[in-house]
Amino acid sequence: MKNANLSRTQYNEFDNIVALSPAMRSLTEKAKKFALQDAPLLIQGETGTGKDLIAKACHVLSRRKDNKFIAVNCAGLPTEDAESEMFGRAGTDNSSLGFFEYAGGGTVLLDAVAELSLGLQAKLLRFLNDGTFRRVGEEQEHYADVRVICTSQIPLHHYVEEGRVRSDLFHRLNVLTLNIPPLRERTEDMAALTQCFVRQISDKLAIKEPHFDEAFIRHLKEYQWPGNVRELYNALYRACTLAEEGRLSIAGLSLNEKETQPLSLEQFGNESLEQIMNSYEAAVLRKFYQEYPSTRKLASRLGVSHTAIANKLKQYGITKS
Repeated sequence: MKNANLSRTQYNEFDNIVALSPAMRSLTEKAKKFALQDAPLLIQGETGTGKDLIAKACHVLSRRKDNKFIAVNCAGLPTEDAESEMFGRAGTDNSSLGFFEYAGGGTVLLDAVAELSLGLQAKLLRFLNDGTFRRVGEEQEHYADVRVICTSQIPLHHYVEEGRVRSDLFHRLNVLTLNIPPLRERTEDMAALTQCFVRQISDKLAIKEPHFDEAFIRHLKEYQWPGNVRELYNALYRACTLAEEGRLSIAGLSLNEKETQPLSLEQFGNESLEQIMNSYEAAVLRKFYQEYPSTRKLASRLGVSHTAIANKLKQYGITKS
């Protein structure tokens, strides 16, 4: 990483990815090696950790860098048209190329790959094995030379256990795997990330770059960042718009103060560690369930399996209000 000249634009190359922490250094070094390969790549990490940015960086470093990089949100593919979107359609009136064929020679990013139907997963597996496919409405086989990168917020094996992801597809993808650490596990990167984001935001807002002090960074490090790097950027954007006399303030971040309150031993009385953790877990689930009333959405938001969430809600007697 070139620490002396952090990019003022959105990260899209490894040289511009902040990786001072051991966890991110290890991740980026592994990613650079994986980028040179053509085998499918699986990138896992919580929401907002930058899975798409790592995927793009891998493309830029690869031999495919001069060809297309196509990002596809699998959750957004219409069920009835998903196969034709992926592999194309043959017909006199409505023929079309699928995104694999369109990206020939380049890279296709399948974001939230677990959202694909089991039937489409089978067709994807066949394509991953030999690069061949059939357009909807014809029997002729075609070939596309693309590198496929898949992402998942929840470790893919959880979806296999739930029956939402085919085990054979999982094993095909689980060869080159990157697990991006959450921001709370890479606090060594906080100051450099903040500096970089503040520069980007200042350029966007056309303002003089505001200053921040050590107390500001300490506050950022104490917060848990459930939305990870994306949430940090958004918080700094708020702080920059509210900066006074060229300085960023903690108040301007507008963070949830419950995330940064220091613990007091007295508040726990004589409760055991298990009782304390259960009470806290129940409170968190009760709060989030109000915002994410679907158990699947709640599981996705909290980065755990649907089965685990269902069991926890049952354990604590939490129901929809």
